[in-house]
Amino acid sequence: MSNAANNNIEAILIALKSEKKAIEYYSRAARRIVNPKGKEALEKILKEEKKHFDQLKRIYKHTTHRDLKEHELEHVGATLSPLTEEHLADKEASDLEVCQIALKDEVDARAFYLSAAESAADETTKQTFLDLAREEESHSHSITRICKILAG
Repeated sequence: MSNAANNNIEAILIALKSEKKAIEYYSRAARRIVNPKGKEALEKILKEEKKHFDQLKRIYKHTTHRDLKEHELEHVGATLSPLTEEHLADKEASDLEVCQIALKDEVDARAFYLSAAESAADETTKQTFLDLAREEESHSHSITRICKILAG
């Protein structure tokens, strides 16, 4: 396998692990947040993150010609951001803090996907990363609006 293909697989695995962590975070945050508009927005983003995870699994299969095995993500050390490792949505965090953490993660995710698209080994993977970057930017805008509501 070429270096470009190996880099592709590594980027896909990092993205998969990060999307999985985002799913875990948004699940906890949506259950914990009190503001109904914030809860609704987080639940919508949660659904989209699940869609991203499924898209990335398809790209992984396209690239490796096999299905992803869940244990493979356990060995991925890098992630897009420390979203769920250091910033768990807990009872101590305010709704605004939960929102601000999510916003930072979406910004980091967009930057990662743009970078991964630049070095993608094939057009399908490149386009998927670009699509994900656009969706993460859309999430950022949604979360920014929610943060403003929660701050006001």
